[in-house]
Amino acid sequence: MTQTNAAVTETETALAVLRSMVGIADTTVERGTAGLTLTQFRALRVIAERTPVTMGRVAAELGMNPSSVTRACDRLEASKLLHRAPNPLNKRETLLAPTARGRRLVDRVDHDRRSVLSEVLDRMEPRARERLALVFGAFADAAEAVLHSGDNADRG
Repeated sequence: MTQTNAAVTETETALAVLRSMVGIADTTVERGTAGLTLTQFRALRVIAERTPVTMGRVAAELGMNPSSVTRACDRLEASKLLHRAPNPLNKRETLLAPTARGRRLVDRVDHDRRSVLSEVLDRMEPRARERLALVFGAFADAAEAVLHSGDNADRG
């Protein structure tokens, strides 16, 4: 299927925004996490948001191979950002939870991201910011639908 010129321009604009957002994500993680990779931080975020959570659930949330999540969690545990405990309901599973230090790190990165985003938004005209909030809300909803479109089919 061939895209129209307008669709190509919209896609390129969205790609430019994505690159900017990834740049903000990368920069705030690098500044505040003492050498964690973005993947390790993403795992910590899922763990902090879903506590207690299994390794399999973290892998599914991130769309990653379980062995990659295990390596990321090994690093998080070595950095004292993560606790592991046996699941009392299923001895084959391990439950993951952030330490207080891990939770503070997630909170600090969120704070830094809000600060950078506020600075970016402050450089925009008020009406543009209002429109942007509406557009980003619609974009986030559409992206969520696309990213999770196969979830229901898998549960069928």
